Amino acid sequence: MLNYIFGFNARMGRLAFFFCGFVAGIGFLMLVYGITGNAPASGRSDVLLAQAASSRALIFAFYGMLVVCFMLQSMRVRDIGWDPVCVMAAWIALMVLDRAVAGRFPEYALTYQHTTTVVGATVNGVMNLVLMFWPGSGHSHDAAPLPRESSSDGTFQRDSAPAAAGSRVARIANGEFGGKTR
Repeated sequence: MLNYIFGFNARMGRLAFFFCGFVAGIGFLMLVYGITGNAPASGRSDVLLAQAASSRALIFAFYGMLVVCFMLQSMRVRDIGWDPVCVMAAWIALMVLDRAVAGRFPEYALTYQHTTTVVGATVNGVMNLVLMFWPGSGHSHDAAPLPRESSSDGTFQRDSAPAAAGSRVARIANGEFGGKTR
């Protein structure tokens, strides 16, 4: 089920990823400006954070943007040809570990205001560049199916084997997760 909720089975090309992220970011900035009356600026960030912390709509929109960005990145990872369940979990684990290291050892943080280390910032930047510029795997769902050699009537048939992520969901939904229950 998570494959369909978070977009683990969907694919998104580079251009669509860029424009969806851009539109989501502009929409969030417009929401912040509409609610607080202040545009995010470097000199007034403390005032903006204080106003945002007291606004339930901005807190809800912030977590919504986290989910939207996670879904967009998961779809892009799938388009590259990687398994988003593994890649996104590893990326999140690395960012959590990096934040813990920067919090425990402040001398490893980028600056006294940052909560990441150089390693975490580099990995995060490289992953974002990979998502933006790595070519897709080239699998097109609209491509014409190939004929099977065993088909005697000359019709075209698609291969009916489920995808790897889809078969995981099917096994869990059928009760095969952790052994048979029947």
